[in-house]
Amino acid sequence: MINKIMKEYVEQEIHNKDINFKNVLLRRKGVINMRKVLNVAVILLVVIFVGTVSSQIYAKIQWNIEFKEYQNRDYKYGSGILKEAVESGYNEEVEMEYVEQDGIKCKVDSLLITDDYFGANINFVFDEDKKINSTTFDFGYAVYDDEKNVYGISTRMHLGKNEKKDNYTIYLYEDIGVKYNKKDIYAVQCKDSSSSGNISAVNGNIISSFNFRSSKGFPKSKKIYIRIFDLGYSMTNLDVTGDKPKYDVLEDFSVSDAEWIFEIDVPEKFYNRESIQMKLSEEIPDVVINKINVTETGLVVEGTIKNLEDIILTGRDMKSEEWRKRQNELINITDNDGNVYNTTDMGTTTEKDGFKCKFEISKDIVNSKQLFLNMRINENSYTRELGI
Repeated sequence: MINKIMKEYVEQEIHNKDINFKNVLLRRKGVINMRKVLNVAVILLVVIFVGTVSSQIYAKIQWNIEFKEYQNRDYKYGSGILKEAVESGYNEEVEMEYVEQDGIKCKVDSLLITDDYFGANINFVFDEDKKINSTTFDFGYAVYDDEKNVYGISTRMHLGKNEKKDNYTIYLYEDIGVKYNKKDIYAVQCKDSSSSGNISAVNGNIISSFNFRSSKGFPKSKKIYIRIFDLGYSMTNLDVTGDKPKYDVLEDFSVSDAEWIFEIDVPEKFYNRESIQMKLSEEIPDVVINKINVTETGLVVEGTIKNLEDIILTGRDMKSEEWRKRQNELINITDNDGNVYNTTDMGTTTEKDGFKCKFEISKDIVNSKQLFLNMRINENSYTRELGI
């Protein structure tokens, strides 16, 4: 109402102060007490402001309460040192005793760190009274170092309600003092992707592994911390009565709220690691190679291929063996002895038409053999020598 009156006042052709003042106060259906109107408007604004601020204050109070609960949770602390594991090559075994909590023993078995890869094997032993499905057993995990670099955080995927773990990532940031962008809470993490799986399960002893991959690179940390939390499993019932199999029952179970924090001193060969950067002898049409990086565990090629999406779509109706053969034709590496190295891991990146491939080619191979990158683009084959 106030806006309409003022609009009419401004739009009048004759701006007579006395007449306009009367017109503002006097309307066709009676007289409006402007002071009362303004008082009501002020009250409404105050109510809206107080309501907004109150909700923000309440949310902050609620968050503080939940964060205090997170800080006061029970967890067990363990430490270990990495020992030389000659037989397992670059992977390092961890000298560590089991740390027990809530009828569950846990420890870190081994560790592997390169510029673009972090992997760990976690060993669990469960008491006999713990009910668990070893096939679908899973857990949350987080890795960071003493310089507040966050390698990655991966919470367990719950099939039911997951309210208690929704804020674990930002709770951990707050706990260790990490500055992060609230609009993109994952940007501060080094990892691009993560995966986990169970290696073995015998008599209540489950050995699992998890890994992070990073295109940005992991820091050369001298001390890291591994957190293990939210142990659980899922139960599913596969219905095969229809045309397509589907899960008709999907339920999640928590095994324990226990949490472990392991502090590990990183050996010199991990934090003093040096990767080898390679390049092509000549460019390949319709292909841009952004990086060829060699670490102790493999060679990674990153770049773009024109119309990569169309190439990928051609394989949607192929059988897995046929599509794998197509991938090996698209890109592979050979050496001067005639050996062929196919990709062990190939996928797309966030960049348009971006791809990333990994080959089991170590520094030793790079230093002892002549290597060639082979690609087949638009039915044309190209071979380029790889050099340092």
